[in-house]
Amino acid sequence: MADEATITKRRIEACAMQAQLNANNHGGGNATAAADLMCAFVLTAVKSGADPERARSAMWEHAKACVADFWPDAKIN
Repeated sequence: MADEATITKRRIEACAMQAQLNANNHGGGNATAAADLMCAFVLTAVKSGADPERARSAMWEHAKACVADFWPDAKIN
């Protein structure tokens, strides 16, 4: 059985692939898919009672962590 980090990465990759398919089927592209996922993160957090600005900030921090995890040599501002 895969470790928890591997399972998490697989779930994230599956969500990304689904978002790409959805965006492509509705006239968008990868940028649309990425924006959809970021909005979904913020929406889920806000619906759970989070402050919208804090949710947006957390989304950005999670995005930077994801990039660092998937592409360790990438420069993140």
